Amino acid sequence: MISLALVLSLASLVPQDVDEKSSPFDGLRWSGDQPEVQVDGTWYEPVAIDGINVEEILTLADTWSPGREKRFAEDLIPMLVRLEWKGDGKVDLDLRSLKDGSAVRLEGVEMTRAKRQALRAAGAARELSSARRPTALSRISVEDAQRDIEAFGAGLKDQFAYLGLGEVELDRELAQIRDGMAGVQVDVLELRLELHRLLMRFGDGHAQVRSNLPLGEPGDKYLPFLLVESAQGVVAVLPDRSALVEPDAPVVRAIDGKTMDEWVELARPYIANGSPQLVRRRALGDMREIDWVRRVLGEETGVPLTVTFSTVDGSETVERELELSSRRPTYGPWPRSKSTILEGDIGYLRIVQMDGDVDSLHEAMGEFVDSKGLIVDVRGNGGGTRELLLALGGYLIGPKEPAIVGNIAQYRLSSRFDEGHLEARYMYRANWDGWNGRQLDAIEAATAVFKPEWQPVGEFSAWHYLVLDHTEHPAEYFYDLPVVVLSDSGCFSATDIFLGALELLPRVTLLGTASSGGSARSQSFRLPKTDMEVRCASMASFRPDGRLYDGRGIEVDVEVLPDPGDFLHEGGDAQLKAALERF
Repeated sequence: MISLALVLSLASLVPQDVDEKSSPFDGLRWSGDQPEVQVDGTWYEPVAIDGINVEEILTLADTWSPGREKRFAEDLIPMLVRLEWKGDGKVDLDLRSLKDGSAVRLEGVEMTRAKRQALRAAGAARELSSARRPTALSRISVEDAQRDIEAFGAGLKDQFAYLGLGEVELDRELAQIRDGMAGVQVDVLELRLELHRLLMRFGDGHAQVRSNLPLGEPGDKYLPFLLVESAQGVVAVLPDRSALVEPDAPVVRAIDGKTMDEWVELARPYIANGSPQLVRRRALGDMREIDWVRRVLGEETGVPLTVTFSTVDGSETVERELELSSRRPTYGPWPRSKSTILEGDIGYLRIVQMDGDVDSLHEAMGEFVDSKGLIVDVRGNGGGTRELLLALGGYLIGPKEPAIVGNIAQYRLSSRFDEGHLEARYMYRANWDGWNGRQLDAIEAATAVFKPEWQPVGEFSAWHYLVLDHTEHPAEYFYDLPVVVLSDSGCFSATDIFLGALELLPRVTLLGTASSGGSARSQSFRLPKTDMEVRCASMASFRPDGRLYDGRGIEVDVEVLPDPGDFLHEGGDAQLKAALERF
């Protein structure tokens, strides 16, 4: 662990106009091991600070005693400096709304000592409260548990768009959970997992049941590597991406005697019943919490891993015993590249997250005006908002080409949702007075052939439409050359919409692997006794051909899987190479 002395020594590197004992956050709380921050009275999930990914900050915080919670609250500036930040007294924050999952960017947020002192005082109060809290608070009476189960069912019936998706009879399942309660008290964590597993069966990729109680226990250990999917199978990568764990035999065949397919099946009940690629990606990521996984399986925790590796051709195997890690490995954005012009005058537009930064997109497209082709890389992009799709679409639709409907959806009617419920997704009814003639023609053409593969159950709004068209931005021009969009299973939510809409354009080719599949307008409600948060989709979202976004993902035109070395800093990029070969 890095000592406090080193933390203090970094103060000399802090820019002169920055108070090293300051913070941009008005409040800080934790959901498991992930922070949630308050800015101007609103709570968010932090994504990046002045372009530095929060996952990188947390990874560094884990190495500084006494760990991420205290260090993120009190030593944010020294950590930013350690990550080569050279900012000033204000920062730009990339955030994700806890209300609907949308990306939010706040620019020029002032960092002050008063904010940091408030976080420190709040942290001390939480520690004192935690020390006084009896362990019995992790258990509630059967009566209170039943009230939460009732509230869970009522909330889903009121808000959940995918309530009728899948073969799940909600009332019967909830009755079975209630009937299975024995004794006079119920373990809150066990109740949370039961409700979560039930919610996962509907197939909503955004859904989850969360509580403030950690899943693991103090002292739990983690995998000492990252698991990623390659053309040759699952491979293990060191968390700093400097090397493969077993370079000469990189393919992971088994861990603790179970094949990777067996591990995926064990994880499946805790993951949304979505596309195969979504389930597999999340299962491999969840394996990082190996001690928690072992505990659920009734196996011994804390002991070393037995990992069976093989060569790519499977001719040789290597079995190794590896010690667990005290730090949770983080994936972070990958690949870690930036927009540029590649060899051969090919434009390369890298979009790490759907953050609404249309100014950067227009700036990059200005650089690509004389390029000979364009590659748009959204690999690993977990979503956000739709501004970048609309902005890029304006460049890719010709002056004589029709506007394009990229998404058709309707939301569940609830007293919590007003008529503008989908406006945050840039979706409007067919009679919206903001459409122009071209856009109305596109909606009419789409409506004529639209047949949803699944009919939402219950009372829903009228259909809403997302339309790609010219935006009339002064920088916009018609990019009439071939475009290749790079995709993988890390693409989700708004990035699914991005892919699903762009694939309809005549000069666009999707290359890589299929996206995970998800489109939700996610909402949340809390259960009265345990304060557990239930997140669920409020809209049923379709592609124009009638297929659901959730549960499918967007298939690619040309499938290319990464090579094992592509996940390393000094490795290659088979998918990017394949994209370049198309020009």
